[in-house]
Amino acid sequence: MITPLPRVGTPVSDRQALMDLLAGDGPAIGPTTYDRFEAWWYGAAANTKRAFAADMRAWGAFRRARGQPMIPAGAIDVRDFARAQSRAGLKSSSIARQLASIAILHDLAGIPSPTRDRVVSGEMKGIRREEGLDGRGRRRQALPLRLKGEVGDIVADKPLPLSVMALLTTLDISTAAGARDAVLLLLGTDLGRRRSEYAAMNIGDVSAAGDGSGTILIRRSKTDQSGEGRVKYLSSDAMTAIATWLAIRETASGSPLPPDAPLLASVDRFGRVGGRLSDDGIRDVLLRIARRGLKLLLPELDHAAIDDQCRGLSGHSLRVGFAQDLTAAGEGLAAICQAADWSSPAMPTRYAEALAARSGAVARLRRRVGS
Repeated sequence: MITPLPRVGTPVSDRQALMDLLAGDGPAIGPTTYDRFEAWWYGAAANTKRAFAADMRAWGAFRRARGQPMIPAGAIDVRDFARAQSRAGLKSSSIARQLASIAILHDLAGIPSPTRDRVVSGEMKGIRREEGLDGRGRRRQALPLRLKGEVGDIVADKPLPLSVMALLTTLDISTAAGARDAVLLLLGTDLGRRRSEYAAMNIGDVSAAGDGSGTILIRRSKTDQSGEGRVKYLSSDAMTAIATWLAIRETASGSPLPPDAPLLASVDRFGRVGGRLSDDGIRDVLLRIARRGLKLLLPELDHAAIDDQCRGLSGHSLRVGFAQDLTAAGEGLAAICQAADWSSPAMPTRYAEALAARSGAVARLRRRVGS
């Protein structure tokens, strides 16, 4: 077996664990595969490495339970794996990523990948069909969390209870948790990013401008795997919230925070600030903000009613709301895609199609003729 060479910036523990896992497959994976794996691993993004390691653990466990090596596998094997993962509760997007990792493993070994077989693609179509349709047969999307909610006039109308502006009024920004939560909500309305991108932000990524606004460097995103980064605008409200949050943290620590400290950190029930929020942590905080806020804004609602109001809310809700708010403000698809780095207009179009229909040519004509 070839001993892998250390690579700068590579999570060695994950790579070595993978090497050990692959080594258990004996002659199916030879020295050439190890060399090819090392070359691929060196060029892969950090998120790709983490995902691949997790996917290989799942695939390896499935194959070992059947007394089979990880490679080579047949189309029926992969179909059975996808079906088992779906029945275990995994979403189709996660299963598709696992199948992509299985394809990479076969490609690196110089073996045709069974994931491209019609048997596998047919199974995935069935899984997506079962999980992804609402009562009208349309694909579900996250409940949008918009600046003012689903109002008719985004400028003139008052915010609805389940909206960023209303929820901000329920936060006690003199506390660590309240200050942190305000930062998350305002980042969401300014940036419309994926939750993994919020989790990766550092305080050194934020820069202030003379007029009270600022910018933030998005160091790496799904559409910027080379890590060149994107500089994005932050409102004066967001900058004020960030300053309040950082002041609380620096007072607690007794010293200035380093530039690589996380912008969004965990806060325990005693108000103590911990480490970087995870992707799931971002989602959990957002759900907690919404539930607590609705309880304060609508005290007549019981727990079941609040849960019903929050059904569909997820870590993606701010991104969906961001697309809808920009659409409601009259921004075109090109500007919306540029604002949140969508590589294709398909997703923001899907998020805002109901709004677009209500402001489209037919709707404008009917309003002009009074019908």
